[in-house]
Amino acid sequence: MKTIRTLTLFALMFSVMPAFTHKAPAADMPSATQTLKVSIDQIIDVLKKPEFKGDAFKEVRRQQIRDIVLSRFDFERMAQSSLGKYWRERTPEEKQDFTVRFQRLIENTYISKLETYTNEKVLYLDEQLKTKNDREYAKVQTQLLTVDGTEIPIAYMMHRQWTEPWLVFDINIEGVSMVNNYRSQFGEFLSQKSFAALLKDLDAKNSSN
Repeated sequence: MKTIRTLTLFALMFSVMPAFTHKAPAADMPSATQTLKVSIDQIIDVLKKPEFKGDAFKEVRRQQIRDIVLSRFDFERMAQSSLGKYWRERTPEEKQDFTVRFQRLIENTYISKLETYTNEKVLYLDEQLKTKNDREYAKVQTQLLTVDGTEIPIAYMMHRQWTEPWLVFDINIEGVSMVNNYRSQFGEFLSQKSFAALLKDLDAKNSSN
């Protein structure tokens, strides 16, 4: 399933925008690539530490990873994009309810996949920047090199406003957008069932995880 694979591959680390163009980052601010690399290195460090290995330390290990993810993902934007046209129909309370459940879904599914890490390497290949209105957008192109030599292209879509930190709002694995994949799933569900049913379905998935 593409969604699961996307979340798995990320461990070993968007509104229509104009085409990306190359632009040098401000000298006194960390680039999107630098910011992303720090977070991925932190996650890998947690997974490698002997004191975090084993089922006895699973919750401590997962909380460490969760803290890193929370600081680097723009879950609100991801939730809005994943719900697509159905977002506009929701009340503020419903938007909040969905965002909370969507965040838990990403965390629960993704963190369990992180623990399958087996010394894969991440290569940072290119960074493209685009400014739109008062916000910067970055596309950080990376490559995952597996232990058997397979090369998997992964692009991280990130944004920031002024001096705010860079945040990930989509991940593109081999040409497949994680957000678009969820939007397709949620759209199909809501074309047949209610929004309340979707929340219950997300609750069930989160409980099983």
